[in-house]
Amino acid sequence: MFNRVVKALAYTFLSISDPIEKKHWFLTPEQHAIEFLIMNTFYLITMYLGYKLLKRNQIINKNRPLMVKDIGSIINYILAAILIINVILNLIYKCVRGWRVVFFMLQPCHIVSSIYAYCLLTPNYGKGREVFKISVYYIFVTVLALAAPDTVDLTLPFEVHNFFIQHYALLLAPITLQMYRYDIKFEWSYALISESLIGLAHFVVFEICSFFSGTNINYMLFPPPLGDFDYLIQETYRVVIGGLIFLVSLFFGYLAIIIGSKLRSVFLIKTTKNKIK
Repeated sequence: MFNRVVKALAYTFLSISDPIEKKHWFLTPEQHAIEFLIMNTFYLITMYLGYKLLKRNQIINKNRPLMVKDIGSIINYILAAILIINVILNLIYKCVRGWRVVFFMLQPCHIVSSIYAYCLLTPNYGKGREVFKISVYYIFVTVLALAAPDTVDLTLPFEVHNFFIQHYALLLAPITLQMYRYDIKFEWSYALISESLIGLAHFVVFEICSFFSGTNINYMLFPPPLGDFDYLIQETYRVVIGGLIFLVSLFFGYLAIIIGSKLRSVFLIKTTKNKIK
């Protein structure tokens, strides 16, 4: 039964693909199908566990009122403006290169920029807080991009500058949101839901769009240069990197929460108390 499903999926992936690079089939259609089934099953189970934990916590805390901890700051608006302008500029850059390249707007950095801009600006505090509880863990996208910046294809005027401005803004955004707006706590339920959403986005949306457009959206078709480890994980790079990201995102999300909370308690709360006196 499993083999039949794999063959059917492999045929589907082959039929919808429009290769534009020799490395399009770096992984065989069968390998794509197997990983599609295994990874999406894993992320769906993770989603289920996170949802069950969330429901249990909601029952426990149902009588607790939502404490609005928003401390207004012009920094929120400046950071949101930078992210919004950056997304617009990136869309223009992609459109100049053709319709296929526009699919690169699905790269996590552009999606997360839009999410953080929403969290920074939304007047709906409760909704923004829920979104931030999930998206705070996506800071790993920025950390990885800055650790090994891939700017080879960024050849248009100021495109490289735009890349670094975007990613440094993304690095500051979750800490700023934690510091000035939401002051959340680490919760396993939201962490698991966050992990499952980014995983499903990769192995469903990004993968299918990569086949259709021929573009290597977040390395779903072939890997980035992996240095000394290149020969070790050639055929399983997506699974290995996916597992590492699962752990790394938890760590950096937790770190962003801790740093933002500490800055809030040391600087903002004390300043507010002094003004009251």
